[in-house]
Amino acid sequence: MTHRPNKLDRVAERIMDLDSPAYGDERERAVFMEASTFGLTTALYAGLVSAFLASVFGFLLLPVVLLVVTLLPSGAAVWYARRRNVNVQMLAETAGARSTMVSTVVFGAMMTLTFAAMAYTIFAGQPLLTISRIEVTPGEGFFGGMAQGAVVGGMIGGLAAIIGSLLSFRRANRLREARDR
Repeated sequence: MTHRPNKLDRVAERIMDLDSPAYGDERERAVFMEASTFGLTTALYAGLVSAFLASVFGFLLLPVVLLVVTLLPSGAAVWYARRRNVNVQMLAETAGARSTMVSTVVFGAMMTLTFAAMAYTIFAGQPLLTISRIEVTPGEGFFGGMAQGAVVGGMIGGLAAIIGSLLSFRRANRLREARDR
């Protein structure tokens, strides 16, 4: 990196922790980075589809928030590469890869469709599709019980993830310490 690291660079390095043994050997690191890119790409497309669907049902703020949230990881990736003297846009332009062109066209088309659906809602005064409201009273009926179960289950799942992660971390540290002796 030829730039002098600023506070944001140091935060990014701390988050990435590229010297961590969690990345494995060189092959495992490459596969992990490919898997992370695949996950990012999947999240981008899911965000685009979600924004479009929200706009079709007449939401105006939610699609914008989803599009911004979709753009943030891409922007972060471009910034991170640029700070390490890699121009992602130049790579894409000089490669001439069909996948890059398809991704750009899909992203542009989904943004256009999303804003078109939002424009319809604004100018027509109604969404393209309407959904019937589902009234949920906590603890009453099928949806009320399902909502309570989902919320409680989500909290238990989150706590289980935290506990499992902490136990796994401790176990890995004990194994590493035993191996180093």
